[in-house]
Amino acid sequence: MINNIPRTAKPDALTSLLRSDLPDLGEIQVSVVETSPDRSSEADSLTWFLNEANRWPRLVAEEELRLGRLIKTGKDDAGNLTPSAQAAFTELVNRNLRLSYHAAKQMRVPREEMMELISAGNIALLGAARDFDADLGHRFSTYAFWGIRSAVMRELNFLRRTVRLPRNLHEQLSKLRKAEAKLIQELGREPEEEEIAAVLACSPEKITELRSYQQHGQSLDAPLGEESDTTFGDTLKDEDATTPAAHAEAADHKDALHEVLAQLTPRELEVTRLRHGLDGEELTLDAIGQLQGVSRERIRQIEAAALRKLHEGIRR
Repeated sequence: MINNIPRTAKPDALTSLLRSDLPDLGEIQVSVVETSPDRSSEADSLTWFLNEANRWPRLVAEEELRLGRLIKTGKDDAGNLTPSAQAAFTELVNRNLRLSYHAAKQMRVPREEMMELISAGNIALLGAARDFDADLGHRFSTYAFWGIRSAVMRELNFLRRTVRLPRNLHEQLSKLRKAEAKLIQELGREPEEEEIAAVLACSPEKITELRSYQQHGQSLDAPLGEESDTTFGDTLKDEDATTPAAHAEAADHKDALHEVLAQLTPRELEVTRLRHGLDGEELTLDAIGQLQGVSRERIRQIEAAALRKLHEGIRR
């Protein structure tokens, strides 16, 4: 299943965890469905993967060490594998595909997310198989599982964020958390940003920037407390803001006003606007008369005619 795998970066050192017992992985319980190499069956990708993994029995410790030695002795100075070492590498990976599944299964995620976690675990499995040192006498499955589980957890954190962050930022955030935890133990208090920056060899401004990425989204429907009916969205309400209903009502009134004003002549419309301040300050009859070059009485007559039309239009 795994052939001609490119060389991957060396994983984090896990030798301190090798004394821990590997969880009981058991057997993968899955109904085997015949699948063609091009995956043209009706089985989904997860079922296909489980069927493939189930085809490879688990190795005993002696077989793991034998394959590990073949891989180690089959590397040239550039890290490339000889054909025999490549064959051993492929078998070691295929025989341990179930490790990625069991690490992902522990996360209790929906089925559609399982393959994302398994894929991250498989990448860690490839790195562990290439760097496995059989001369130390440790079981490969024990050595690889903790790195696989760490990769699965990083992928889960990446998937669950409302705003996705680049993977290099996740690595930086992980280093930040580890540095903070170490300094808290050493200092017995919360460390200052300058102290953390000194450990990570960066500027305090960089620490501030990384902290901003640690913020997570909050649902507007989330309750403020277990016994409270108030939601987070309720606290964001602007009491002075116009409600959607009031805004719609005002828009209707504006449309109706434009429809009624359309019945006026240009001069009647101009006098009405100036007299009632539709465009700003209200003017007196005398002031409008001076602007129009007519008498005060003539402006009053124009206004009266306009108002009659408006009243008739409203009654309709």
